[in-house]
Amino acid sequence: MARIHFFLQGKGGVGKSFCASILAQYLLDHDRTPTCIDTDPINATFSSYPRFHAKRVEILKDNRIDPLQFDSIIEQIYSTTEEDSVIVDNGASSFVAFSEFLITNKIPEMLTAEKHTILIHTIITGGDEQADTVAGFSALASHFSEPVKIVVWLNPYYGSVESEKRFDDFKAYITHKERIASIIHLPDLPKDSFGINIAQMLKARLTFAESLAKGELPIMTRQRLKLIKDDIYNQIDEIREPL
Repeated sequence: MARIHFFLQGKGGVGKSFCASILAQYLLDHDRTPTCIDTDPINATFSSYPRFHAKRVEILKDNRIDPLQFDSIIEQIYSTTEEDSVIVDNGASSFVAFSEFLITNKIPEMLTAEKHTILIHTIITGGDEQADTVAGFSALASHFSEPVKIVVWLNPYYGSVESEKRFDDFKAYITHKERIASIIHLPDLPKDSFGINIAQMLKARLTFAESLAKGELPIMTRQRLKLIKDDIYNQIDEIREPL
């Protein structure tokens, strides 16, 4: 039984590829070798990480999204072994097309019939994008039925998601709580220290392990990166579905 992770979010710039990269390196750091796939036709961030060896699926044909190109993703999933994981990072610009492909072709039903586990990961942000990302989560929960589960990543980069109330008090959560495998809170840390260090790591397309192995990195930079890594990894440990 393979574990299939789809990262889906209709809003761009909310940290989707960052979250996909976190899961990929978590699996690698736990002696797993996930198959990584990048379908973003505009910003192929996920496939730019050397450590992931991610395959970029070219879905544009004559400057239009060709849904038949998504077929190759399913072919790759079917070529995985029972113990493998597949991570698919889908771009915001192809969100509608890819979601429609999954639903119209009944991909979740087909994969679960083959005993694969499917997790959809989505990101909810604070600030001006919060309402749209919450609505996006609700739409995914409504369109993808059981046994597909959802992992929600709360990203406070643009402002606290839970400034007024906790996420588990949101109407969207209460409505769909049975569908949620886990909630991962990305740490809300000072941007003038932790934020700078994580931004430098992302710009270099390095994972936490690669950064922490760099002997020339200042000790406090390594300490801050380690704190961030440990915080997120500990939460991934608690996901209530096989990874």
